[in-house]
Amino acid sequence: MKSDLKLLVVGSSAVDRARICQAWDLAGMNFPIVETESRAVAVAALDTQHFDCVLMSETLTDGNGLSLLEALQRQVKCPGTVILMAEANQRRAWDFLEAGAHDYLPYDAVTPEVLCHRVWNAVRMSQAVRAGRQVALQIEQVLDDNARLHQAVQEVEKIRNRVVMTLGRNQQQLRTLQRLTDLLNQRLTNLPGLFQAMIDAVCDAIPDGEFGAIALKNPQSGALEVTATLGMARSDFDIRSTFDPETGPLGQVFSTGQSGVRRVDEASLGTDSGPAALCVVTIESSQAGRIGVLVLGNWENNEAFDDEDLRLLIAFGEQAAIAIDNAQLINALEEREERLAFQNTLLSQQNQELESQRQQIQLQNLKFREAAQVKSHFLATMSHELRTPMTAIIGFSQLLQRQSISEPQMDMVGRILTNGKNLLALINDILDLSKIEAGHLDLKLEKFNLSNLLHVTAAELRSISEQKQIELRVQCHLNNDAVINDSARLRQIIVNLLSNALKFTDRGSVILEAKELNDDRLVITVRDTGIGIAPEDIPYIFEEFRQIDQTVTRRHAGTGLGLAITKRLVQIMNGHITVTSQAGKGSTFRLDLPREAQTKLLRSPPSAALSTKVLPMSSNPMSSNPISPSPPF
Repeated sequence: MKSDLKLLVVGSSAVDRARICQAWDLAGMNFPIVETESRAVAVAALDTQHFDCVLMSETLTDGNGLSLLEALQRQVKCPGTVILMAEANQRRAWDFLEAGAHDYLPYDAVTPEVLCHRVWNAVRMSQAVRAGRQVALQIEQVLDDNARLHQAVQEVEKIRNRVVMTLGRNQQQLRTLQRLTDLLNQRLTNLPGLFQAMIDAVCDAIPDGEFGAIALKNPQSGALEVTATLGMARSDFDIRSTFDPETGPLGQVFSTGQSGVRRVDEASLGTDSGPAALCVVTIESSQAGRIGVLVLGNWENNEAFDDEDLRLLIAFGEQAAIAIDNAQLINALEEREERLAFQNTLLSQQNQELESQRQQIQLQNLKFREAAQVKSHFLATMSHELRTPMTAIIGFSQLLQRQSISEPQMDMVGRILTNGKNLLALINDILDLSKIEAGHLDLKLEKFNLSNLLHVTAAELRSISEQKQIELRVQCHLNNDAVINDSARLRQIIVNLLSNALKFTDRGSVILEAKELNDDRLVITVRDTGIGIAPEDIPYIFEEFRQIDQTVTRRHAGTGLGLAITKRLVQIMNGHITVTSQAGKGSTFRLDLPREAQTKLLRSPPSAALSTKVLPMSSNPMSSNPISPSPPF
């Protein structure tokens, strides 16, 4: 195909024009294209510029394709014309062909290859028509000279025959290229078969081709290896030397990349065992570069092959390169699909394993819940059973204190009573925690005076503060002292917080403060100047059995249930508790509670609480006396 073709695309639809331009670009054609949508602009462009081919739609913004076609026919140098049709309509196409169009092309059949074929066919036919017109002018001139009339007629006949032969040859070449394109689409995964079919087609399309071959470069050795051949069965022809990359003619073409026709001179013709003429083109891949050569040869005629044959062979070489690129892409896609399939299989197996693990975890959680329920029920039952004898022990101890007994005996009875109360407090804590975990603890709501409750509770613990010489102060800043809550449980919360503050404070003060956030919310704060809590321990202080000092010889006794029960009770009251502390400077516990509490049952998730930890024998945070062994009677 000519390297300087100039096209004019005329159509009312910008989308259709863009489709033609895109197909032209995809075909690898960098020739200029001019677009317009009206007949008037197209005629003006044709008057001022030269175009080799005009592609026009049936409909234009100011007319139709037939009117533009008539205007083209009136030009001296009529370019090639291709009618672009919305659908394949043979009758309509025949009307345009009769009006002077050289070819037609439905939009749904537009591909880069077909577009190139139709454009080139139209250009060839327009050239032939112009040649015919020139001949006609010559005939008209010859008509003035009767002596030369017969000779002119013969010349015209010869020209016509050549035109017909050229058109026939072009048609054959176009059909061959189309057949090759079809093979390219059908045999992408069978490259050897495709190359063999390509050689057969090349030899059919170029009459002078008596033999042909395709040789591709071996990536490992770098040598050219024959992939497909036709008509090369002569015993005196050395194929290996012909394709040698250094000395062979085909190897030199591959090395230099210069396609062309190589001929044997007249002196060597008949004496050389090689072919008389070779038409050789390189196969250039857009991805891998130069990958091989395509050769067509003639054994006897050194005048075989012309530029037209060379251009056709170059087109075949481009098709071969496209086939190789597409095959490599398909192989890469197949490998990728195999990898994806393998990865999907692995993911499926992993998902199955994860699902199996999830089911096992779910089953274990169910077992843990059942165990936690059984544990809670057992602890509740055991705590209830232990309270009965402990109540008797405490009662009889109080009766013995009223009797006239010696001072050592009174001291022993006092120890029995104190440790009995400690054990009863521990049992009550365990019973409360088991009820909370089981969701069986309900608030007994009542209306009471919060200020009185705080003062009375602080008064009960004032003996401890006086014993340790610690200031215990209550500050109530309430406009309305009335609240609705469970007074016993709220007192239990205040006692736990005050007891902890007194237990861990050796000097300074403990302040119990109450104030209102608004009409519906209250804040109760317990501040101390005690030992404080390290920042890394603060997230764990509300856990069951969690204490800062976990050693057996720790200074401060207790089980670590007090704050855990306190937090659970606050949550049941629809409130929340927070703590701020600094080691060595004291702690502040802040309760945020509603003025009117509503029962909120807590269904705690299964935990390790009460399951594996051994309870010490003292849980009352107010007690600092360990249980003494009973003296012998």
